[in-house]
Amino acid sequence: MTIPGQPSKADWEHIRKIVAMDELIPYDANDPGEGPYDPNDDEAVERFLAETKSVSPTPPARDQKIAKAP
Repeated sequence: MTIPGQPSKADWEHIRKIVAMDELIPYDANDPGEGPYDPNDDEAVERFLAETKSVSPTPPARDQKIAKAP
């Protein structure tokens, strides 16, 4: 997710090249910073997405009250 007004930290040109060449996504199972599953394994991706819990946005309150400082 990119913060509005801030530059993206992703190297999109590199990502586009990988997608265009249909290469496997670099993944090291021994690196804890890599993520919870191998993105090249379709079954692992499907299992991860099935186990995640989607959270809907909280609806705004009907009667919003602003607290005033004493």
